[in-house]
Amino acid sequence: MGLIAEIVREFPALAKHQAALETVERDNARLAAENAELKVELAQYIEKWETLDGDAVTTLRYLAQAEYDNAGAIAQAHDMNIQIAELYLQFLVTHAYVAAPAAGEKSAYGLTHKGRRYLFERGFLK
Repeated sequence: MGLIAEIVREFPALAKHQAALETVERDNARLAAENAELKVELAQYIEKWETLDGDAVTTLRYLAQAEYDNAGAIAQAHDMNIQIAELYLQFLVTHAYVAAPAAGEKSAYGLTHKGRRYLFERGFLK
């Protein structure tokens, strides 16, 4: 028994609207399923077309070779301001390209699967 049938059973005055309510219920279920499919499709397109600027890519490429480094090491290696390196690391962590160090660990960032895939698909990793 569907939700609408239960409601109509409890409130018989709604019986005259049962067919319309069941139609709305079916449409809502169909739209919810369609919405879920579109979210998955959108996520795939976002990931496919997502681009990073030069310093972000430089940071990813650096981490692909040295997963133990911190913002200071990245800034020094690429003649970059440390605050800029920290901002890029935060951005890359937020967008799941880089994994942040575990609590209590020395600053040690590493590439995630998404970060490696990004570099691989653009020819930066073999």
